[in-house]
Amino acid sequence: MKIQKIQALEAILQRMLNDNIRITARSVARDKDSPFKHASDITRQPDRKAVFDRYCARQAELKALIEKTDKQSRSNLQARVAHLTQEIEALKSERDLLIASHKAMLLAVGEIGGLAAWRKFFPAWENTRLQLAEMQALPGVENGNHDSLE
Repeated sequence: MKIQKIQALEAILQRMLNDNIRITARSVARDKDSPFKHASDITRQPDRKAVFDRYCARQAELKALIEKTDKQSRSNLQARVAHLTQEIEALKSERDLLIASHKAMLLAVGEIGGLAAWRKFFPAWENTRLQLAEMQALPGVENGNHDSLE
């Protein structure tokens, strides 16, 4: 009888492990196939307790392994989103600084008459001008005026 109960306990625990059901002594006692009426029927008897503890440890190992290796786990996704949000904010700040600096540079170059030399660096000047205008990186395009550096 003692061996049968341990075998029944192992079968229940293995099924719970396979079905990813949280293993507790109470959940084993509540199982429809359980020969145990109370959780203490499992935890008081040393042989049953040893089997139970072994399966609990195995479930903890599996959960830790899944969490560690699952790139889509909730905690990994949360950490990744937080990191990417921080990176986006830093890039936006850098972009705004570069746009302001670019506008000032173009104004300075334009004032000393060197805009034609600046255009030599960009063979596709028209495409470059349109892209810079869309980014509002040209002086005077804040209000939709795209003709400031024609």
